[in-house]
Amino acid sequence: MRVSDPVPDDATNDGVSLTEVAAREDVRAAIGQAEASLAHLRFHEGLRRGWEEARAEAAVREAWALASLEGVRIGLDDLRALTMLDVGMAGADSLDEAQADPGVALAVGIWRAQWSLTTALSPLNTRTPVAPRSRSLPGLVAGWHRDICSGLASRGMVDPDRVAVPTDPARMTRVLRMAGSSEPSLVVAARILAEFRREDLVSPGSLACGATVARWILVQRGLDPTGVAVISALDVEDAPGAGRALGGWIRGDEDGVADWIIRVAAGVERGAHEGEDVALRVQAGRLR
Repeated sequence: MRVSDPVPDDATNDGVSLTEVAAREDVRAAIGQAEASLAHLRFHEGLRRGWEEARAEAAVREAWALASLEGVRIGLDDLRALTMLDVGMAGADSLDEAQADPGVALAVGIWRAQWSLTTALSPLNTRTPVAPRSRSLPGLVAGWHRDICSGLASRGMVDPDRVAVPTDPARMTRVLRMAGSSEPSLVVAARILAEFRREDLVSPGSLACGATVARWILVQRGLDPTGVAVISALDVEDAPGAGRALGGWIRGDEDGVADWIIRVAAGVERGAHEGEDVALRVQAGRLR
């Protein structure tokens, strides 16, 4: 995957100006609420010393939410247990046996992508700032998709030639170029989420891959420096609402585009509250 300049303009595929949409009072209010929730999360007491544990748990919760949205039926506790086997490499036989189920294999792969993202983030609350490694977004996306497909590919459930290969390279280039636009961070994340969801940019796991990109944008642009917001939690709780909002983006008129951005903002706000729950449980010493 390769992305080239220049940075695109602020128009959607249907010619709606995102700058104008972002200036609407209802959109600004929704973005403001999301930003305030993320700011509150940033200074949660549980992240002062427990930020590594919180990021790890947030990765599991985000992966579970995304797996659910991809149609996988697996419990959060079950996925958490499988991820512990994967990290520790103990019980590898049990993990391998579990991944005989394609849904479980996909869920574990989605978690691997979230874990890869998490471990690449700059540390929190350090006396000496650590500059993040400079890595190209196309390379990151390719790696995340390999993670997502890892369990499926290892068992011959997906064609290896499809892994980390865009279904439409030119369209993938246009979508990833959006990450460098000057629009507000949350608007950029909403735009990329929509494009990965409206059609499969990679297959399988386009929805999960797009959400990983969106989380990366929120962190890299400083909106969620904690990396603990679980931005897909709301969509699991209200999948029909997410579908209706995405339909507005696909419809392409100003109100529809605004509805989608507002929905994503609400998801980020809900994700920040989920992150607070994670931080509180880490502080208390129990995740369940």
